Amino acid sequence: MTAALRAELRRVTSTRLWWALLIPVAVLAAVVNLFGGLLGDAVGDSGGDLPVLLASVAFTLTLVAVFAGVYGAVIAAGEFRHRTVTTTYLTAGGRGRVLVGKLAAAAGVGGLYAAAAAVVGTAAGLAGQRGGRLPGLPELLAVAAIGVAVAALWGVIGAGLGTLLANQVGALVALLVYLQVGELVLAAVLNNSGSPAAARLTPYLPGNAGDVAIYDLPAHALAGPAFGDQVVEQLAGVTAPPPWWGALAVLAGWATLVALVASAVADRRDIT
Repeated sequence: MTAALRAELRRVTSTRLWWALLIPVAVLAAVVNLFGGLLGDAVGDSGGDLPVLLASVAFTLTLVAVFAGVYGAVIAAGEFRHRTVTTTYLTAGGRGRVLVGKLAAAAGVGGLYAAAAAVVGTAAGLAGQRGGRLPGLPELLAVAAIGVAVAALWGVIGAGLGTLLANQVGALVALLVYLQVGELVLAAVLNNSGSPAAARLTPYLPGNAGDVAIYDLPAHALAGPAFGDQVVEQLAGVTAPPPWWGALAVLAGWATLVALVASAVADRRDIT
């Protein structure tokens, strides 16, 4: 297992994909949080009663999760596209080891994207504030840590989806269409179904679960304990959201399910 992981890490560092996606992540974090810093400065916030920068960092982290998923899908499905999967399976000594290595690599790179976005975003946000200071270091570190976990889990989901579909274009299209369109439509249908029970399912969709986990702490910092959940509902488009740790557990459950299905399909796939 260790050899498979080392091989996958060597594959990651020997290609341009990981840093090619890191560049737009950093640019996005800088632009979004520079605007967040300027907005916070305009409303008189310097990290005090209205932590706008904390909210803008959280918003950036929800976007980074998409890049993590894309990376995972590309590295997993790329083996099938370039027809190297047979050699990889033979040299690794088993398909399960290869999948675990790819899941771990995708999780690591996804977490790296989130950590970089948090650092770059915070620096850009502070640059946009006159005399700005950190919006509460413990809260900022907590949001960054949650964002890292969410991005890592989306890396796992992307790698699992790439292995499951064994088609790079198909995996990317499925991932992006679901996150950008499919889940929004599904959540809207559930929210407007007229059934409170159906509406309460919305925070348990994978994309929404990640958003809820990231937005929970900033929303309560902005609106207080009385109205924090309502802010999360508006930001994530959900009804009755769980706390951040519950939402993170939901996303971990989705990642585990995708990985297990991908493993079952990969074990039975004919690659000759």
